[in-house]
Amino acid sequence: MSIIETVRSKCRDCYKCLRACPVKAIKVERGSGPYEVHASVHDDYCINCGTCIRECPQKAKKPRIDIHKVRELLEKGERVVASVAPSFAAVLEHPMGFITALRKAGFSAVQEAALGAEMVSAAHRRLLKESQSPFIGSACPAVVSLVERHYPEALKFLAPVVSPAIAHGKYIKRTMPGAKVVFIGPCVAKKEEIEDPMVAGAVDVALTFEETLSWLSEEGIQVAECAEGRFDGPFPGRARLYPADGGFLWATIDCGLLSSGHVSVSGVEASIEMVRHFLQNDDVPRLVELLACPGGCIAGPSHVSNRDLFEKRRLLIDYQRSAQANPEDSPVDYERLLTSQELERSFRDLRVPLGKPSERQMREILENIGKYRPEDELNCGACGYSSCRDKAVAVFNGMADPEMCIPYMRQRAESMANIVVSATPNGIIVTTLDGTIVDINLAAEAMLGRTKQDLLGTRVAEIMDASLFNEAVITKAPSRGEVTLNDLVIDGQVICMPDVQLLVAVLMDITEERRQMESRKRVAEEAVERARRVIEEQMEVAQKIAGLLGETTAETKISLTALMKVIGEEMPSDGSTKSGSGGSSTP
Repeated sequence: MSIIETVRSKCRDCYKCLRACPVKAIKVERGSGPYEVHASVHDDYCINCGTCIRECPQKAKKPRIDIHKVRELLEKGERVVASVAPSFAAVLEHPMGFITALRKAGFSAVQEAALGAEMVSAAHRRLLKESQSPFIGSACPAVVSLVERHYPEALKFLAPVVSPAIAHGKYIKRTMPGAKVVFIGPCVAKKEEIEDPMVAGAVDVALTFEETLSWLSEEGIQVAECAEGRFDGPFPGRARLYPADGGFLWATIDCGLLSSGHVSVSGVEASIEMVRHFLQNDDVPRLVELLACPGGCIAGPSHVSNRDLFEKRRLLIDYQRSAQANPEDSPVDYERLLTSQELERSFRDLRVPLGKPSERQMREILENIGKYRPEDELNCGACGYSSCRDKAVAVFNGMADPEMCIPYMRQRAESMANIVVSATPNGIIVTTLDGTIVDINLAAEAMLGRTKQDLLGTRVAEIMDASLFNEAVITKAPSRGEVTLNDLVIDGQVICMPDVQLLVAVLMDITEERRQMESRKRVAEEAVERARRVIEEQMEVAQKIAGLLGETTAETKISLTALMKVIGEEMPSDGSTKSGSGGSSTP
């Protein structure tokens, strides 16, 4: 399991961790989405210096949390002893209350890990007496990983001595059989060191100050409210200064700052330079102190203090002076606490070589990101690699994504944007907030009847109605309307972009649409007019027909009335019929 984990939901693909990583142990790989990539730590190359944890602006990198292991030990009723790194005095707000808080949490004893540093210094002194060889101090686990994973040819220079944490863990288990040791400090690399087969078993769990304080808070233990406590003995001396650069040398040989035979170097980059110096030169310092964190362990990656480096250094020195002046501390012969054999260790060659692409493969990788000529290889370092070829090697080994090249992605984005802008039939005008034209496309040139070169720097109000532009600036919202431009009818939309202090106008030529609309309108009006005339004519015909029908009806009525009158007169009222003049009468 990785010591440094990545919270993928927080990773924003900024590559800052890769740019900051001194050994390029960051692997960038694609996620589930088409444009999703994530930067994670590659365990084969990581030295756990914690630089990526410090540098990630999104807090997407974090050390593995091991507090559950401590809970399990305490719940089982184990005798658990805390080994507290000496940097506690410099980075904690209430350092002495922290001791009491640990006891409240269930620790059987709380000791200073600087006691182990005293044993380590004693072991280095013996080495210098017994051998004339130059040595690189092995107290910093990140430096040990640096040599083992990246410069194994320098393993012969590493002092074959365990680190202070391991020495202290061994001492605790020797003097308290059955005890479990929990190291607490600012160092992330300690989490991997205690699992190293060469020293495994000396320390059971390694915690950072940050996760320890979080755990104490969860348990309802407020460090600020705890009374000041005192460590369990035996007590260290000068080795309390180990966390500051130069502290190892001062505790070991008390050398001067200008000694050429004894050198203190902090920071991974400077440590790499010193390791290379050992490999390339015969005239090297007799003893070199290498610390991965710039300024020493007091600048470790576990974030618990906003104090600057110099304030931390002052607090550490003040603590060392006040603690050493305590008359209750009995003198200790540190060389007799552990044997030489118990303090010895060996190292391993853990290098995993990167594959080397052929020149043809190199060219293919470079050409895939638009680098066809040597001058195309900008070596800008924006991707995190020092050169385009280094990045190509990482791509070849699956450590990087080809499209991490920022200049290439910018060029491609601009190219695609230019294609879209150039190909669109709509006119596009880009102006400053005061209306000065800074860019236009070909369609806009055609609409305006002028070239881009002529229009750049011109105020938009000089060539067209600027009311839409003014409205967008005032409202900070898109404005839309129709404008007339060189006998063209334009549907315009202006978008205000205050973040970049620009206005973008999209102009659509709707002249033909308007012409067709007017034509359809005329056709409709003519149809309406024709319909009106037809209706009027139909009304006239209907009226004429009605008149004729009225006349004929009246005449018919008169005729029928006369006929009925005649018939009525001819019929007798008693129902008898009249006889003719030649008829006979009845006697």
